[in-house]
Amino acid sequence: MALPKLNDSPNFELTIPSMKKKVNFRPFLVKEEKVMLMAMESEDEKHILKTIVDTIDACVKEDIETKKLTTFDVEYIFLKIRAKSVGETSNVKVNCTSCETENEVKVNIEDIEIDIPEVEHIVKLTNDISVELSWPSFDVVLKNEVVDAKNNVDQVFNLIRSCVTAIVTEDQRYAASDHSAKELDDFIESMNQDQFAKIRDYVELMPKLEHNVNFVCVNCQTHNEIKVEGMQNFFS
Repeated sequence: MALPKLNDSPNFELTIPSMKKKVNFRPFLVKEEKVMLMAMESEDEKHILKTIVDTIDACVKEDIETKKLTTFDVEYIFLKIRAKSVGETSNVKVNCTSCETENEVKVNIEDIEIDIPEVEHIVKLTNDISVELSWPSFDVVLKNEVVDAKNNVDQVFNLIRSCVTAIVTEDQRYAASDHSAKELDDFIESMNQDQFAKIRDYVELMPKLEHNVNFVCVNCQTHNEIKVEGMQNFFS
């Protein structure tokens, strides 16, 4: 005789930011939480991200191509799944801007959204050379070693490389996928400061998980309004 079924999975809805596509999802179960906790203990960022994506794949009821999700899609979807799994509020630790005292601020995760800016995805570098850009999928970010970069400079360059989808001249389109990381790095490093600034500006506009928190410091009573960024800050 089969064991009784413990829980009927409730159904919730969210919109994938980059696709504007509505999908249904369920909270994660103990078996998925166990795998995530093991990944967190490893402190391997690449392993953690892969585990988070596997959890999204398990919890989202529609068939979505997770490899095509952007990094901000992954952060947003997982945050919403986590909110319905372990609670819709999270205690965020933020330092006071005046005295640097650490304050704990309660944030309603349901209030956190991602704004997608209107940007030009084709950047003209010279009269006859342009670059096609896109915000990279989490899969491309992993392959381009953005997560594993040893310092901020490498991380920035690797992220910029991840955003390049093609280099276009008057006669030809050179798909980034047909060229090595070394070839793309050489192309990026050959830019002058103005050209590089155009690419960097695009990267800096990439959507991110962020939320403004307001609090009065427990130590000096200063009123603070601070922007908190990144999925890990909402996991307390």
